[in-house]
Amino acid sequence: MSKKKDSKKNQKSSCCCGSDKSSQAYSCEDDRYRGKLQKVDIDFLYLDLSCCDRCQGADKRVEEAVARCRDVLRACGYNLVLNSVLVDSATKAKRYRFESSPTVRVNGVDICPSVEENDCDCCSDMSDAAVSCRIFPYNGTYYEVPPTDMLVRGIMEVVLQNRRPADPPMPYALPENLKKFYEGVEKKAKKGSCCCGESDKAESPCCCGESGKKHKGKKSKKTKSSSSCCC
Repeated sequence: MSKKKDSKKNQKSSCCCGSDKSSQAYSCEDDRYRGKLQKVDIDFLYLDLSCCDRCQGADKRVEEAVARCRDVLRACGYNLVLNSVLVDSATKAKRYRFESSPTVRVNGVDICPSVEENDCDCCSDMSDAAVSCRIFPYNGTYYEVPPTDMLVRGIMEVVLQNRRPADPPMPYALPENLKKFYEGVEKKAKKGSCCCGESDKAESPCCCGESGKKHKGKKSKKTKSSSSCCC
């Protein structure tokens, strides 16, 4: 009788790999991070989504990149949280230590190590000033809208390499380029004009909107032929 009891006991206590379940070193279970997932903050910082085609394009691609990374990184124990931040004032720019638009940060780390810019017709029209926006070097080419695969790679590298922002952080001063943009937008707001040059601020911050038409059925004026703005 005692032998039969011992054999049943052994069957219950052993797992498929023949080890005792009481041991912490061995397990046959597929542990899918049942504990708390580690949060990863992905911050998308931008100047405008109503008129700026670069910000609009980056916004869509950041969402796509996060969607592609989410399941893979969840399997590694991470939970991705996307935060879209409109940096519409010098005060917010200083708070977020904003260098150029658009910017993508993972746990505070900019996924693009360099800040390079070229002329942005959309933001220049919005502010009546010569404003530049960010360009992204990737595989020997510069992009005004960051490629999705570049964003995916950047997110994965920062998370899996456990990269962290500089501590202490580098000194920050509001870039002259952003200063011109904020001052220009503020001046146009006081005049009551929008990015198309029409006085229609009461209807919308940008009378063009994403459709390229004004509200209330009115057509907007055409922008300069050199402009690549969505409106």
